[in-house]
Amino acid sequence: MSSNDTKHVQTELNEDDYERFREFAQEHGLSLKEAGHEALIEWVERQQHADPTDRAFTVLDELDADGLPESAETDARDADDTVEEWHGSDESLTLAEDPSAQS
Repeated sequence: MSSNDTKHVQTELNEDDYERFREFAQEHGLSLKEAGHEALIEWVERQQHADPTDRAFTVLDELDADGLPESAETDARDADDTVEEWHGSDESLTLAEDPSAQS
């Protein structure tokens, strides 16, 4: 690839982000230029593979539009099936004092 075939990309980072980037590149044996190049290419590829019509991206919009199904609306105070008879031991429990009640 000749220099006429390449384009230069430049960005700015705050001090903390720059240090994270520099340390990451160093840990992976890359120059900042190499690490930046790899990061940009990986980001573009990841964005191109995301399908915006995938249900993972649209399910919240569907819920907003349709509302929750009636079966999803449960009030534990009224539901008979949310309380089961206790069949465990009858050992007594000691509750800690309420810390907000201290003066």
